[in-house]
Amino acid sequence: MKTKYFLLVIFFVSMLCIDLSSQSFYTGNIGVTLSNFGRIRVFSDNLVTWQIDRGSLLVGVNPTAVFDYTQDAGTVTPASTVSSPSLSDFEVTGTIDNSDSNLPPEITAIINIYGWTNGAYLLVKMNVKNDDVSGVSAIMGGEIISSVDDTYENDVIQYNAGSQTVLMNETNWVGWKLFSPTTTSFNVIDWVSGYANDASFYSWLTQNSFDPPLTSTVDGAVAVQGSAPINLGPGASYNFYFGISLGTDQTSCLNNMNACEIKYNQIVPVELTSFKATANGNSVQLDWSTATEINNAGFEIQRKTSSDPDWAAIGFEEGRGTITEVQYYSYVDDITHLQSGNVSYRLKQIDFGGTFSFSDVVNVEIDPLPNQFELLQNYPNPFNPNTKITFSVPEKSNIILKVFNTLGEEVAELVNENLEAGIHTQNFNASELPSGIYLYTLQTGDQLISKKMTLIK
Repeated sequence: MKTKYFLLVIFFVSMLCIDLSSQSFYTGNIGVTLSNFGRIRVFSDNLVTWQIDRGSLLVGVNPTAVFDYTQDAGTVTPASTVSSPSLSDFEVTGTIDNSDSNLPPEITAIINIYGWTNGAYLLVKMNVKNDDVSGVSAIMGGEIISSVDDTYENDVIQYNAGSQTVLMNETNWVGWKLFSPTTTSFNVIDWVSGYANDASFYSWLTQNSFDPPLTSTVDGAVAVQGSAPINLGPGASYNFYFGISLGTDQTSCLNNMNACEIKYNQIVPVELTSFKATANGNSVQLDWSTATEINNAGFEIQRKTSSDPDWAAIGFEEGRGTITEVQYYSYVDDITHLQSGNVSYRLKQIDFGGTFSFSDVVNVEIDPLPNQFELLQNYPNPFNPNTKITFSVPEKSNIILKVFNTLGEEVAELVNENLEAGIHTQNFNASELPSGIYLYTLQTGDQLISKKMTLIK
């Protein structure tokens, strides 16, 4: 008897420690806790009445490599409350990885849970990063143990195809919906000891079908949602989003899920998952990908250099409108006429309504090698009153750059000196000149190149 009592004390102390390590908030209509190991627990009140015992991340790569809460989850950054959320009224966050098992797949997941005052829904973001040295095809999903109305028994768990939502109900209703990527598989079983193994999880994640409704028995039930594979290179990451909603009936539960999806669309109009620049001789290749796009007209590619600190638009790639599958883009920038040094690129994402946002900046070192004596069109053109004239010199030589009016009169000498081989840019200020067409010439030895430019005041 003493042994049993001692074990019970140890058990309850352990559970208390686990709860104390969690972070929580209550919006006024839904409560949530996030544990240090990535367990999401959902309440219909201020952290008393359970509606979901545990929701947690699944990442499947093959039948012997599935990340799950029970077998793999370790703490990287303990759960914490964000004191001044920028995207919502409430936010908790934490970071987990596979350090508990050190078994594949090697992943890190940064978890953010967002809530809004009096909202009966939660938006969950999990930034899943591939820590392996090799690329993986990752199937992301959720493992859900329901406890609607604070009991495991008599929960009806089903997939509602019309709304693409997993619904759980007794008296109250709970919804769970994948936003990015969307659901492709749904499996639900009665809870049994030992169900949590890689082979079973992978089979459920990839079954590409939807189980019929199940009413849980006294031990409860386990539901698994799967999605389409996401290709993640070494070090690449993907933002996995889903929503959780509550309601007193199916209609109110789905209405609250719709409100959650509106928040998701506001936060993630276009979700850029990667953006990189790679120098290759006289060109730079830009590659980027998106996880989701909503109302995306396209991307304006912008560049700036150490010699020209202003951002300049150099191209445009059309977007895919609205789509929830991963999209890949590339653009090749001809840098033959740029000087050696650091070049910066960014993307200006523009929607069909004209709203835009900028990506992070990527940088690359370039060392282009001009192979001919060349004069480029000034930029901007027409101009007022400043413009830039760029030219390339394949070898060291004396360079003369002059500007003439339409009468053939010289109005400016911009360069007359020996220049090293490379790309050169000269600024021309025409503030003292009248509007009109001007001729600019580049000369070295017996080679002469001329172009026109227009000054408009």
